[in-house]
Amino acid sequence: MVFAIFGTCVDTPEFGEVRGLHEPTLVVVSSGCIQSLYRGRAAEESRKTLENQGVSVRVLHASEILVPGFIDTHIHFPQFPFTGAGIDKPLMGDDGFLVKYAFPTEESMSDLAIARSVYNAGLETLLRHGTTSALIFASIHCQASKELVDAAIRNRGPRAFVGKVCVDRHCPDSYIETTETSINETEDFINYTQARAAEAGHSPPYLVQPVVTPRFLPTCTAELLAGLSQLAERYKCIIQSHMSESIDEVEFSSALFEGKTDAEVFSDFGLLRAPSVMAHCVQMKCTEEDLLRDSGAAIAHCPLSNFFFASGALPVKQLISRGIKVGLGTDVAGGYSPSMLSSMRAAVLASKTLHFQYLPGAVQSSVGGLSVGAKEKESSKEQDDLSHFDALYLATMGGAASLGLQDLLGSFEEGKRFDAVLLTQVSTALSFVCRHDSREDLLQKILTLGDDRNVKEVFVDGQSVYSQP
Repeated sequence: MVFAIFGTCVDTPEFGEVRGLHEPTLVVVSSGCIQSLYRGRAAEESRKTLENQGVSVRVLHASEILVPGFIDTHIHFPQFPFTGAGIDKPLMGDDGFLVKYAFPTEESMSDLAIARSVYNAGLETLLRHGTTSALIFASIHCQASKELVDAAIRNRGPRAFVGKVCVDRHCPDSYIETTETSINETEDFINYTQARAAEAGHSPPYLVQPVVTPRFLPTCTAELLAGLSQLAERYKCIIQSHMSESIDEVEFSSALFEGKTDAEVFSDFGLLRAPSVMAHCVQMKCTEEDLLRDSGAAIAHCPLSNFFFASGALPVKQLISRGIKVGLGTDVAGGYSPSMLSSMRAAVLASKTLHFQYLPGAVQSSVGGLSVGAKEKESSKEQDDLSHFDALYLATMGGAASLGLQDLLGSFEEGKRFDAVLLTQVSTALSFVCRHDSREDLLQKILTLGDDRNVKEVFVDGQSVYSQP
């Protein structure tokens, strides 16, 4: 089936570049793929040609903007039930977020009825918010993780890159595996998911894909890391984990692995490579940045949860300028919102907080604050400030590049799969949008003020998988 969409279609093919705000675009879709694409006058002319040929052309309203599908590079599906709770706790410790909330809720996924309910609701929630691809942590349970794979295929989206979580130490007795069981069940899960992807008949990137998932270094022995690395190499899997997230995590990991940094440990075991995605990375050292860049591994930036657990803000703009790939994640439930629009806003705000830190050359004022020169402030803004359109890049093309799928997803290009979100003005806070707004102002208002009510329709692989009632 061939159809076309004509109107304001905006994408960010490179960091700092925005296309489609000032001219119409015609996107022609066939068999889930962008068959052809025209901009400006060519779009107008091609639209008329297609209509004369009887091709269905959907003309977008002035209040509608099409963008590439959002790609969530870090989310914990079993944690949906306690979203919004526990963020007042530290990450580690007997009274921490993991022990009090994450581990018990993940343990409940051993009940397949609970897992099915949570996972189906989670997939529907993501689609409603415009997420068309998600890099997912499931639980340690192989069968429950398979249920998530099956649900994503039934729902026709979002694209689910699913990891059966692997842990063999420093977890509750009721939520832990032996090293052998973790490796064997991970291989079983990989084989199952790759078979289901082939059966579903989709073209790459498949609707489902297995991900090798050591939870993080404190919960994984050297033997487990070595075994998982071999599986990732054998089956050509994406790798995901947490890295250098919080001060207490970094100290614990260093004590377990002879004073090495997180990146050094992952690199030593062959788990830091392309495509691998490491969440957070807020407490990285310069040597870890070098390892990330040289290996081709990516960072899942989770600004909302970083405010609560990481005690810092990731210098995204600086990292990208140094050649490190960065995508955006919600980190449910450490992040309390499953909306990538919310994560985009948090990314912008987090970049601003970098100005609040001490700047070289600043002098103490008489009241104990910092007096920073204007030149220093402008320099800091230049190297750190993210715009809302930079955040859109992180949520689309940045995520695609992090997953090694930059040739298939993330922007509107001929030959890419058609994953897209139709955003619209509705009578929420956006009711004050003026008819004289430019396309740029309208999109910024949606990115700044929007929620799931502004997601009118969602496409995965050329199919409409969600539309507002």
